Amino acid sequence: MKKALSSVFAFAFLLTLLAACSGGAESQSDSSELIVYTNQTSGREEVFEKLLEERNFEFDVVTVQSGGGDMRDRLIAEKNNPMADVVLGGTTLEHLALVDNDILVPFTPEWAGEIDQSMVGPDNKFWPWAIDTFHFTYNTELVGGEGQPPVPKDWSDLTKPAYQDKYYVFGSEGSTGGVMYASMLERHRDENGELGVSEEGWTLVEELHKNAINPMPQDWQESLTGEVVGGFIWGGGVVSVSEDKGIELDVMETPAGTPFLPAVIGVVNTGNEEKMKNAEEFANWWGSEEVQTVWGQETGQAPANEKALQAVGGEVQALIERLERHEIDWDFVYENIDSWREKIALEYAQ
Repeated sequence: MKKALSSVFAFAFLLTLLAACSGGAESQSDSSELIVYTNQTSGREEVFEKLLEERNFEFDVVTVQSGGGDMRDRLIAEKNNPMADVVLGGTTLEHLALVDNDILVPFTPEWAGEIDQSMVGPDNKFWPWAIDTFHFTYNTELVGGEGQPPVPKDWSDLTKPAYQDKYYVFGSEGSTGGVMYASMLERHRDENGELGVSEEGWTLVEELHKNAINPMPQDWQESLTGEVVGGFIWGGGVVSVSEDKGIELDVMETPAGTPFLPAVIGVVNTGNEEKMKNAEEFANWWGSEEVQTVWGQETGQAPANEKALQAVGGEVQALIERLERHEIDWDFVYENIDSWREKIALEYAQ
């Protein structure tokens, strides 16, 4: 049985390895390997590898872990010499950029009829396999009591003195951080403001960073069991961290609602027909009811596959059905997200 090499954490390492073994682009002719760029498997390696072992592909699956924005940038930089075969994860925002740059090829997975068609990418170039929600999440035992910060109801609550050094934030370069800041800034849309955002919106992001823990805890999950009240977590993380750490987490539900975005999968246009066929085989397997039921049960991530979501049930399904969706203008966000990320990283980041 072939073993999967998963979660290689630096792109430079992979690129050096590939170049050393096969001289750069020539490595794409080796159909015994499928290179998967992903922001999904870190911390979930055992689940991913177990699923791979059960499937036993005729090719090795090599995963390379990175944040959503970095993954997108790397794929665009490699357009003329593609190293990846599959993009597993990242949101609609990252994949729209890949579509615009002709990185992805159209395909229709076998599970296409089991998901919400409104989340499918242009020309069928990417497909949703999970529904990610994005929240400020807090330990319920650390808020609302005597001498504790009040239960937060909106982002502005976190900028008050009671929350000084009580929470962490993610950087804007990743999918979670990018979506969180986008959901804030989109609420302060102003065509006359800087980068389409009012001064009030930028002040909110600035004060949110100033009030947060600096530096961010090295192990943000473990920090939630101590004095750290909360921080950014995606929907699946709310369930899995609660179970893993034995704490009760809840999410802040702002008046605008909660951002919903699918985690999607795409096939890279490598020009190698055999490798693209293998990539589609991987996608057919990954988004299937059987695989996503196991993945959802083990990780807490809500499947986009409706049959799998019903099978997972429990807190995962309940959270999705409980939350009110924040109706965000994603076209507006997509037009501005790179500039927003740059400003946040340069001016506000810790």
